[in-house]
Amino acid sequence: MRNLLRKNMFFVALLIVFLVSVLVFGAERYPVRSLNNIVFSSAGGGTDVVNRFLASKLEPILKQRMIVSNMPGGLGGTAAEYVWTQKNDGYTVLGCSETITTFLVNNATKHGSADWQFFIASGSPGVIAVDAKSPYNTVQDLIAAAAQNPGKIKIANSGKGKLWHLKASILERSANVKFMHVPYNGSNPAIISVLSGETDAVSAALGEVSEHVRAGKLKVLVITEDTPVKDQAYAKVPLLTDLYPESAKYFPLRQWLGFAVPKDTPAAIIGILEDAFKKVMNDPETDKFMDQQYMEKLALYGQEANKFAIGMEVNISWISHLLGVSTVDPATLNMPKPAWVE
Repeated sequence: MRNLLRKNMFFVALLIVFLVSVLVFGAERYPVRSLNNIVFSSAGGGTDVVNRFLASKLEPILKQRMIVSNMPGGLGGTAAEYVWTQKNDGYTVLGCSETITTFLVNNATKHGSADWQFFIASGSPGVIAVDAKSPYNTVQDLIAAAAQNPGKIKIANSGKGKLWHLKASILERSANVKFMHVPYNGSNPAIISVLSGETDAVSAALGEVSEHVRAGKLKVLVITEDTPVKDQAYAKVPLLTDLYPESAKYFPLRQWLGFAVPKDTPAAIIGILEDAFKKVMNDPETDKFMDQQYMEKLALYGQEANKFAIGMEVNISWISHLLGVSTVDPATLNMPKPAWVE
């Protein structure tokens, strides 16, 4: 009996050593094949553009292709659930934005910020823009039209309950008017809706509309932030918080863009991704790209990135709830009320 027990213990020990060796060896070799970056919004928007840039810079570092695919739908939840159900081995990443912090309050998925490991690259200021030929030349013109035609001025956004919907809703509440909020699967189709005349205005990132502004196709009426844009071309565009000081309580409320992997991805693999991400963030070409896109580099990863995302999740969830946009009461999700909540 003792000999049998010793043999069993010996085989168990061998098995443990084998499994540890496989895990360590596998992590050392990662990646040995292409990675898939599943972007949870449409092509052409900020999340897509940033992830395609990151993929192009990560490929030579990781020595493998990173294939970027778009999977819009379900307020971002469709792609998130797809990534979540894949093997959590670092080969499938989620191209995401701050929208992930709205997942729980919008019932998009059951996996909130605490379930992911984030790699946050950058973010761009929010704006509300109209077609260059629009009769609205100032944000006051837009608000006056909304006051005269309640619920008829159409403002496009990247999806119900997402950041750009919330920012337009803050303007709406602050100005005491009623807009018609028109959601799309991403900022690019929302912007196209303004250019085609389907909607009157779009709430989006400055980086997302900047090309159309430079081409003379769109004009920016208001910056939906509490801090000015550095570019002097926008020095005369008013800030939302300057027009309506009471809206300052909702800020900072910012866009961020990057990618994430499920939290239970092996630590060694996360470490390899972090090292590669740091190299991309320190690349001078990254700074040039971000300047062109009117983006501020954030370069957050590890615990710092997770703390940033989880903190925003609480704040944006309560903002969404107070604006009457959210599906789920954040109190039922055990999210503490921020200090600014009355």
